[in-house]
Amino acid sequence: MTAPVGGLGAASAVLWDIDGTLLTSGGVAAQAFLRAVEEVVGRRPVLDGLEFGGRIDPEIATLLLASIDHDDSHVPAVLKRLDELVQADLEALHAHTRVLPGVTGVMARLVDAGVPQTVVTGNIRSVARAKLTAGELIPPIDPELGGYGDSGTTRVEVARSSLVAVFGDDWAAHADNCWIIGDTPRDLACAQALGLRCALVASGRTGVDALSGLGADVVLGGLGTTDDVARLWG
Repeated sequence: MTAPVGGLGAASAVLWDIDGTLLTSGGVAAQAFLRAVEEVVGRRPVLDGLEFGGRIDPEIATLLLASIDHDDSHVPAVLKRLDELVQADLEALHAHTRVLPGVTGVMARLVDAGVPQTVVTGNIRSVARAKLTAGELIPPIDPELGGYGDSGTTRVEVARSSLVAVFGDDWAAHADNCWIIGDTPRDLACAQALGLRCALVASGRTGVDALSGLGADVVLGGLGTTDDVARLWG
């Protein structure tokens, strides 16, 4: 099927968010994050009032440490321990990871259309790859072209690193037909900062009403319904 110019099927590339967009890992990695902080500094983080959607892992580590009065000097040690804990419990990650409805169907259509697919995620590279492997999403995802929480100091830097990997230094020439698909306002802000197109999917913690009116090219309830996918595709 050929999509109209500008639709997802005619994209120059698609950069997927992972958590809440492609899959859920049942809290396995999130619990590992809390445990990593506790093991590094000796206190469990306090989550009251904290919001993590769309943040990169170094930012999350900083927030968790601040919740128990520790500074960001411990961030490298926390991320190293996070990686170790996730890799040590891959069996649980595989058991709890679920690809969200409609994802594999959209990915298959993109493959048929010849559209490159990778990820732009807040997860550090090793954890992201573990989640994608658990979800059996490699391929069509090419993880070598992705942007990860340890690819830059902000989500915009993370996404830019992916664009350079996909398109080279002239990535800006392809930006207006490259899509980010995510589930948070921060995914949209990242796309807007780089001149990319953006689809927001209310498959994570943020509902359609909260995502609507922010300026995304399209806001969908999910990828599992024919009408929503038709809107995204065309």
